[in-house]
Amino acid sequence: MSKMNKVIADEYVYNTYFVGSSRMYRHIQPSLFDSLNNGKTRSFNLSYSGTKPPETYHFLKHFIEECTDNTKYIFLELSVISDLAEVNRNTLRAKYCLDFPTYKTAFMSCLQNKRYEAAWNYTISYLSRVWKMGMLESIWKFDGKTHYPQALGPRGDGFYGLEQEMADAGRADSTFIKRLDNFFADTTTLTKRYEKTIKEYKKNKSFRPATPANVAQIQGLIQQAERKGIHLILVLKPRNPGLLSLYNALPDNNKIDMCDPVKYPEFYLAKYTFDVGHFNGEGAELFTRALVDEFQQFSNKNR
Repeated sequence: MSKMNKVIADEYVYNTYFVGSSRMYRHIQPSLFDSLNNGKTRSFNLSYSGTKPPETYHFLKHFIEECTDNTKYIFLELSVISDLAEVNRNTLRAKYCLDFPTYKTAFMSCLQNKRYEAAWNYTISYLSRVWKMGMLESIWKFDGKTHYPQALGPRGDGFYGLEQEMADAGRADSTFIKRLDNFFADTTTLTKRYEKTIKEYKKNKSFRPATPANVAQIQGLIQQAERKGIHLILVLKPRNPGLLSLYNALPDNNKIDMCDPVKYPEFYLAKYTFDVGHFNGEGAELFTRALVDEFQQFSNKNR
């Protein structure tokens, strides 16, 4: 909410946006990205922790509709439809995004890769939304104010590195310290992800197949963006094996691979790590610089 309020207050002045989970929110620095692009981009990081498909698809569909002619690029984190646990299926966050098209994508994608429990939970959540079960009370209590002021980050551009937030929180929040300590107590968790990713790239396919429902949804968003003159770019992020088959199923002029462990072995080093899924401050800068290089090559090829 706070991020969209900022974009609206700024009258959609940005021409580049980043959308995804904490792996975009914590890793992509708009100020550095724009500086390295010599002012050709003015970007804002719309990502936030735990924001994954189908929620990102629902958000992006409406965001593209609202974008002005100023918007040129949207970077979307590539991901599968997330699992919906029974404990979360009746939450307002689970239900608000489940209009019928979004529900259908989530249900069919889970069904197609045999995640039957998740498909059932999406069905329960969708029906609860249709019948407004438990939603009226939640909506009534919602005051429209964000409870996550950190979402905008210190620069107000939507980026907030984990190390920076840990330093700002100090001893008031030991969660960050525990995450850091837990990783460095056993860094083999990252090594295992690296090895798993190496195997996928050798086979040129992932252990998780691309589901037709998810591919169709992404292609629909690409086409919707094109109609508005926006280039939607799917980003295959590092440290998250299982997405190569989905990446391969998408058009070449709408994707960037940041996951390749041969091309980017440094992304799998402990010295750039906060926890197994996230970079530290130095790693986030490294990732942003590499993304700029890829984007510039990508732009030259797609002129």
